[in-house]
Amino acid sequence: MELVITGKNIDVTDALRKYAADKLVRITRNIDGILSTQVELSVIKNPSVSDNQVVEVKLIANGTVIRGEEASDGMYKSIDLVSDKIERQIRRHKQRLEERRRERTKTAMVIVPEEAAKEITSAEEAPQIVRQRYEIKPLAPEDAAYQLDLSGKDFLVFHNRETDKTAVIYHRRDGNYGLIEPGQA
Repeated sequence: MELVITGKNIDVTDALRKYAADKLVRITRNIDGILSTQVELSVIKNPSVSDNQVVEVKLIANGTVIRGEEASDGMYKSIDLVSDKIERQIRRHKQRLEERRRERTKTAMVIVPEEAAKEITSAEEAPQIVRQRYEIKPLAPEDAAYQLDLSGKDFLVFHNRETDKTAVIYHRRDGNYGLIEPGQA
């Protein structure tokens, strides 16, 4: 397993590096196929932010990305929190794989269209556009929802195998998933 530990606004000491490595090796020792683990330790230099010690972990294993981020008032505490979070995600990932092996049946996802519009009151309040490159993978909507849970992000762009179109899946406030696909006007 390749382990990369970097720092942002912090000098990563040998003690921090060893502590983070020991924690991650302990929780990932039972997982096969881990290609790399990336850890970023950072300090937010804003005095109004009390939890300014942030640790982000990105674990890549056999096409699955497990990501976690935690912040606290101490770097060691943040490492502990994020390792617990990653451990829970790994456990959930293993359980889901076991369930899939047992079932081997395809379940249908209910997709309910929702029309919603946001109203921006003035040009000063309008958010800026931040461009980001995305690797689009061909997935079924159920698999995309699973990948979304593992990634810890708000949405996932993917190529829907069922409709052969690019789609976006996201978490809704009611706890369900939303699926956005291009349609005809």
